[in-house]
Amino acid sequence: MQIDDILIKNSSWTWNKLREARKLGFQLGEESITDLLILNIKKLGGAKLIVESFTRHKESLNGADWEWWLTGPSGKWLGMRIQAKILKLDTEKYEHLHHKNRNGQQVDLLVQDAVNNNTIPAYCMYTNWDTKKYDTPWRCRTHKTSVRHYGTALLSAKKVKAYQATNETRLSHIINDLKPMHCLFCCLGHGGSDLPSRALSYALSNGLLQVAADGDQGEQYLEPLLRNEPPYYVDQMLENRLDDDSIDMHDERLKRVTVFKEVE
Repeated sequence: MQIDDILIKNSSWTWNKLREARKLGFQLGEESITDLLILNIKKLGGAKLIVESFTRHKESLNGADWEWWLTGPSGKWLGMRIQAKILKLDTEKYEHLHHKNRNGQQVDLLVQDAVNNNTIPAYCMYTNWDTKKYDTPWRCRTHKTSVRHYGTALLSAKKVKAYQATNETRLSHIINDLKPMHCLFCCLGHGGSDLPSRALSYALSNGLLQVAADGDQGEQYLEPLLRNEPPYYVDQMLENRLDDDSIDMHDERLKRVTVFKEVE
């Protein structure tokens, strides 16, 4: 199974679970979906995609920052700083999209953490909708278009910041800015054959890459994103040396770390 097929299958799983929950009048939570998504991808990865993940048990300051680290045969690494948000099924709103706490607005913290750690900030949106009400906004040229591609979709932090000005959380207003998650992993039209390179190219071309804090998105900002080595805690995780009780990740807001390794 190819990487894009794995991610599409996982997105369909999310879509179907949310559809089932909506029919039963039951609201699933972000944490539950996230844990099961990781399990599904690990199970489906096989020989094409090796997935390793670590979840910190202690409480993080803003709830659930999640890092993705993408790598492949080139040995290059690309990091993404993620916030997962789930659609409130009865209101069709992402009701926690503009979360804030004593440290500030979540989107601002996410962007600043991403800039500080040379990663791309983005949101992973868990979504389901009545197909009679909305069409699919994106027409994939590789796969047959399906609403199920939006079970797990990406949304740029820049867009979230813009929505914040009017406190916009409605699916009907956000739907056209959602990007199917599998596109980040599979689009060979971007950056060649290696996963981190094509993911970075896709993020640049599709508005997922947030500008730096000073507004400069030149080479000085972009160059560190594609790196030769991951952070030390990723190395420790891959070597099975990551102990939640002793390691200091120097980042109280970071709760989950997931490595996606593409294999030749």
